[in-house]
Amino acid sequence: MTESFYITAAELAKAGYENTPDELVSSKHMIYSSPATLDFNSPGAKGFGVKRAGLAIPGSVMLLVAPGCCGRNTALLNELGYSERFFYLLLDDTDIVTGRHLTKIPKAVKELCGELDYTPSAVMICITCVDALLGTDMERVCRKCEEAAGVPTVPAYMYALTREKRLPPMTAVRKSVYSLLKPQKRISNECNILGFFAPLYDGCEIYDLLKSAGIKKVHELSRCKTFEEYSELSRANFNIIINPEARYAAQDMEKRLGIPSVELARLYRIDKIRTQYRLLGQAIGVGFDDEK
Repeated sequence: MTESFYITAAELAKAGYENTPDELVSSKHMIYSSPATLDFNSPGAKGFGVKRAGLAIPGSVMLLVAPGCCGRNTALLNELGYSERFFYLLLDDTDIVTGRHLTKIPKAVKELCGELDYTPSAVMICITCVDALLGTDMERVCRKCEEAAGVPTVPAYMYALTREKRLPPMTAVRKSVYSLLKPQKRISNECNILGFFAPLYDGCEIYDLLKSAGIKKVHELSRCKTFEEYSELSRANFNIIINPEARYAAQDMEKRLGIPSVELARLYRIDKIRTQYRLLGQAIGVGFDDEK
């Protein structure tokens, strides 16, 4: 049996860069990591999985409908400030076998909204592989919830089973978080950046380039503090997609809101980056000065 390799940060620093162990140099041996391990981002890692991403809508709350084993790790996000926004409807064996939990969900949403001292902007219903296997029509369930509680209700599918399918969880949840946007008059000098659940860093060059092209306001979901700011996303003249997982959401926004999109790939060579910005400029009818 091969013993696992490890080294402390102190030992690594003392040895120096030129003495980096071969175990840490990927070009000197083969490391197997399945797509599943590369894609998985647990709440313990404090990244944006389906549950945290589903709460990107300002003022929203989430009802996690799942067996206890699926919901246990959500508590790890409490320290990030989500403890007042997560609620649970735990399923027992009978619920799962008979599907009776589907009638409980609208009642639970009504009870949840009634107990809060404010009206949430939306309720996200997060469901797991249990309902994937049952074939639950969550769109219908959400309509029932909305009728019962009078609050917009949207599904968030935490289906690990679909990770390798056409519509994996992180693609579906991006569509969900933009689904509450309503059509309104678009403003020619505003655009959206779609892709991630955290904003680009403030010094990113794309802000200055867009400003130089006459774009007065760049919307990002992650920078919205209120539901009113979130609603402004639907007045953008176009969307810029910076993550392929947002492509499905952009297509839905074009269909429902009439907002077209353009996609930027993640590139590293300066010449290719400049070419891409030049093509973006051609698409929106401007010329970018990206020399700096």
